[in-house]
Amino acid sequence: LAALRASQTAAARHKRTVQRKLAAADRLLDRLTREQRRRVLAALDGDGAGGAGAGGAHGADSLTSTTGRAARAVSYAYAALGKPYVWGATGPYGYDCSGLTQAAWRAAGVSLPRTTYTQINAGQRVPLGQLAPGDLVFFYSGISHVGIYIGGGRMIHAPHPGAPVRVASIADMPFAGAARPA
Repeated sequence: LAALRASQTAAARHKRTVQRKLAAADRLLDRLTREQRRRVLAALDGDGAGGAGAGGAHGADSLTSTTGRAARAVSYAYAALGKPYVWGATGPYGYDCSGLTQAAWRAAGVSLPRTTYTQINAGQRVPLGQLAPGDLVFFYSGISHVGIYIGGGRMIHAPHPGAPVRVASIADMPFAGAARPA
């Protein structure tokens, strides 16, 4: 019981920290001009110009995708970097792939189904060339893996047991589709 209470206290503390960081990020995003947002997006895409990065087209039209809920989901995913893969886990101390995406979007106020093969239907389908930060990216023919797209052809995902939540290229696995939660 003491261990459970300690875990609950730690989880509540972690949740408050994440909520503070998300609120600070939202305040910062609200202060940026359109041009500043374009430059930040270009830097995230790694191409320096806000144009096509290594994995999808990103320009001024995708700026709205990195604000609001999508920005909060991506911020949550960044905060989870380094946490362990735990099969069936939805955080905050460990995640499986769909548990990470579900928790990230839950932090943004969006409810997603629990499993990868149901998450692909939880939002608008997005072609590979129109990916925006926050989109869910799915892999393998059986839709057995998911990550959260962060731009520049990269995602944050919980790869497999023994590997922590990390940034990876979406080209590392066979792409099966993408969805944009609403």
